[in-house]
Amino acid sequence: MPVSRWEYALLGTVPLTWGFNFIALHVLSRDFTVMGLLAGRYAIMVVALLVALWVIERDISIRRKDVPYLVGFALVTVVIYQPAFTAGVYYTMAAEAALLISTAPIFAMLIAWLLKWEALTVKQGLGTLISFSGISCVIIGGMKVQDAPDDHNFGLAMMVLSAILWACYAVFSKPLLREYSPLKVNFWAHALGALVLIPLGFKDAATVDWSGLSTETWIYFFYFALLAGVYAFVVWFRGVVVIGSSKTMLFQYCVPLVATAVAYVLLREVPTPLQIVGMVVTLAGLQLAIPGRKPAAKAADLEGTPKE
Repeated sequence: MPVSRWEYALLGTVPLTWGFNFIALHVLSRDFTVMGLLAGRYAIMVVALLVALWVIERDISIRRKDVPYLVGFALVTVVIYQPAFTAGVYYTMAAEAALLISTAPIFAMLIAWLLKWEALTVKQGLGTLISFSGISCVIIGGMKVQDAPDDHNFGLAMMVLSAILWACYAVFSKPLLREYSPLKVNFWAHALGALVLIPLGFKDAATVDWSGLSTETWIYFFYFALLAGVYAFVVWFRGVVVIGSSKTMLFQYCVPLVATAVAYVLLREVPTPLQIVGMVVTLAGLQLAIPGRKPAAKAADLEGTPKE
């Protein structure tokens, strides 16, 4: 059945939303600590996900036997990943962060190969080597950036860790996605994660002068919590269902490009020549390494979706 051009147009808003999210986090870092921001975000994001799940599926239940696995899944993909990702964006340039997190499909492929869940072809191995050479250029070039954020090297390390953790989502979500929809899995993962993140960040969130925040900060805050955290996610997985994961993945490769362009205009961030070369090489390697998938591929076969 032909896919409406409006489906592609709607999906095209996702890289714009996620690309701009890196700039939003840089602005929010002026008023929030990492944990304070996450506590505030999850206080409204989980409610929004609950509403979305109920409106779309009319069912929020999960089987009791799946709860232990889901708890462990939430620990890795929310409780550990979200602070690492947010800190990584805080302490890196937007373009670097967007590029590094987009390498998650490479790590997902390697993890599945190490677990002997999937084979690794020569083409994929070559693409992986090319991508890692590009990542090296981005990181080495980032060490020479003028006016880099404080703790820049720490931020780069956090972004690489975030890519690995997000790859764990792609791999270890598969057993859950065989039983439940992506929206339901992520609602429960975030809801369980919120039970940890909100108490951990409550003290920091309480010290924020919420009434004194500027209009700009409020806009970015709700953007981070609702547009990047809920809207883009729902549209992304709708794309997976409608046009398939391989075509949807192509939109992901636009995220670093959007982040780079917007960061240059709004934040005056200028990547080094070596970083620009690294971005091109990394994206080329990703395209080579990630195998094509048939349009009927299941959502469970997703790899490296750039999360919130």
